[in-house]
Amino acid sequence: MAQTETTTQTQFPLVKLLIGSVCISFSPIFIKLAAISPDSAGFYRMLFAGISLLMLMLLQRKTLKMARSAQLLLCCCGILLAVDFMCWHRSIDLVGPGLSTLLANFQVFFTAFLSWLIFKQRISKLFMFAVVMALCGLFFITGVDWKSLEQGYKLGVFLGLLAGIFYSGYILLLKSSMNDSSVNSVPAMLIISIPSTLLLAAVTPINGATFAIPNSGSLLALLGVGVISTTIGWTLISSAIKHIQATVAGLVLLLQPTLALIWDVLLFDRPTGGLEVFGILLILSAIYIGSYRK
Repeated sequence: MAQTETTTQTQFPLVKLLIGSVCISFSPIFIKLAAISPDSAGFYRMLFAGISLLMLMLLQRKTLKMARSAQLLLCCCGILLAVDFMCWHRSIDLVGPGLSTLLANFQVFFTAFLSWLIFKQRISKLFMFAVVMALCGLFFITGVDWKSLEQGYKLGVFLGLLAGIFYSGYILLLKSSMNDSSVNSVPAMLIISIPSTLLLAAVTPINGATFAIPNSGSLLALLGVGVISTTIGWTLISSAIKHIQATVAGLVLLLQPTLALIWDVLLFDRPTGGLEVFGILLILSAIYIGSYRK
C-alpha cells in the first residue's frame, strides 16, 4: 500500500510536468498564428496571463503579501521577461517558431555562465563539452551555408540567442526571489506580469505598432498563449518540478523545444534536411547535458 502511494506521488507531478511542457511548446505557435506585431503580441500575452493568474490566485485564496525585497526582484523579472519577448517574438517571425525556440533554450548555457561570473559557481568539463556540442549543432543548422543566408534570417538567429540571454537573467532573479519563504508561485507570476505588461504596452506604439487585433483567430491565439501556454503551463511546471528528480525533469522539459519544432514542421511546412535534423539532435542533447545538476 505504501509503495502504491509513493508511486502515485511520483507519477502525478510527472504528469503535471508533461502537460505543462506540452502547453508551453505551443507558445511560439500561438505567437505565429496571432499575426500581429511582436511587441503587441507580448503585451496581450502578459495581459491575458495576468488576468487568468489573478483569477487563479483568488480561487486559491492567496494574496500578494510577501517581502518587499522579493517583490522588487519579481518586478525586475517582469522587465527582463518583457525584453526576452521582444527578442523572441521577432525571432519567431524571422526564422520560425521551431528554430527560435531552440535558440532561446540556449539560456541553459547563458545561465550557467552568469552563475559562474556572478556567483562563482563551478563549470564542469561535461558542461563545456555540452557547449561545444550546441555550437556544432547550430553550425549544422545555419553555419554550413551562413554567407548565403538572408540578413533577416541571420538577425532572427541573433535575436533568438539574445532572447536566451535575457531569459537566463530572468531565471537567476526568479530563483533568488524564490529563496524567500514568503514567495508563492502564482502570486509571484502575477507580480511579474504587471511590469512586463506595462513595459510592452509602452514599447508597442513607440515601435509604430498598434493594439488592434485583426480577427477572432488572432484573439484566440493570443488567449491561447496567455492562458494555456503562460498561466497553465507555468503553474503546472512550477508546482511539479520540485517533486521530480533533476535529471528526469530536464529530460521532460526538452519536450518544449522538441515539440515546438514538430509543430513548426507540421503546421507551417518547415523544410528540414538531414544536416539540420542532426544539428537539432545535437543541440537538444547538449541542452539536456547542460541542464544536468547532481
